[in-house]
Amino acid sequence: MSNLYGDYNQKIDYVFKVVLIGDSAVGKTQLLARFARNEFSVDSKATIGVEFRTKTLVIDNKTVKAQIWDTAGQEILALSYKPGIEN
Repeated sequence: MSNLYGDYNQKIDYVFKVVLIGDSAVGKTQLLARFARNEFSVDSKATIGVEFRTKTLVIDNKTVKAQIWDTAGQEILALSYKPGIEN
């Protein structure tokens, strides 16, 4: 993809699109904040919907743009079966 251009007319050799998925409150947003901005916060709000960040890196003399999507986690509700009780 050598015809793609990023910020400041910089040639982008590769674009990686990554989606972070997982249960709520496991650290997906903090992982993204550490990677994209080198920040970490103990107190953070829950992600609602989807958040998006990009970061451009140079790896082996190639310019790589990472597009990272942070999704809202969802609690998994476990339904237990109890005989005689309708679920």
